[in-house]
Amino acid sequence: MSSIILTADALVTTPAAGQIEYDGLALYGAIAASSRGVLASDQIILQQAPYTLTSQTAAQKMFSVTTNGQVTLAAGTYSFDCFFSLSSMSASSGSFGFAFGGTSTLTQYWWATAQKGTATLATATTTQTTYNIAANTTLTTASTNTVGYAQISGIIDVTVAGTLIPQVSLGVAAAAVVGAGSFFRVRPIGSTTVTSVGNWS
Repeated sequence: MSSIILTADALVTTPAAGQIEYDGLALYGAIAASSRGVLASDQIILQQAPYTLTSQTAAQKMFSVTTNGQVTLAAGTYSFDCFFSLSSMSASSGSFGFAFGGTSTLTQYWWATAQKGTATLATATTTQTTYNIAANTTLTTASTNTVGYAQISGIIDVTVAGTLIPQVSLGVAAAAVVGAGSFFRVRPIGSTTVTSVGNWS
């Protein structure tokens, strides 16, 4: 089995068509002369089976498929997307939220579409949309419904390397269940000061 190892180096001023580069943060490829783009290098966690949360209101790890439900990130800028479903929430009026835990120092910008709806997730229900920069944000209005979901996308600027833990919080403590198929995916796009990648003018 063979592999290719790239040494981190400064990006060239004008990449040639077909050129691949690595700056120690992300991989880049040029599909045409002067058209550098980020190559996907995803880190993903996928809940394959239902996972019962601890009955509490404090934020807790969203995924059980690894011991700590965390990923270690170097300093840099990342894009991410996430989807999770919840069932068996309390029938007392409450909401649910999303947060990042872990040891990394970061700034976050993300939007979420979420609902706390009827008895089945497959039933169409009015969603709510939020834009957030806060550490722990409630995604839905409190209700007595016991199921819900959220789809979240955004940017994370990690200024100090460390761990990142996608978390969920409950407005009312319950042994809620994170559904199979819930996932979190994160990919590097550049340094903490990146403003564009590609042939922008």
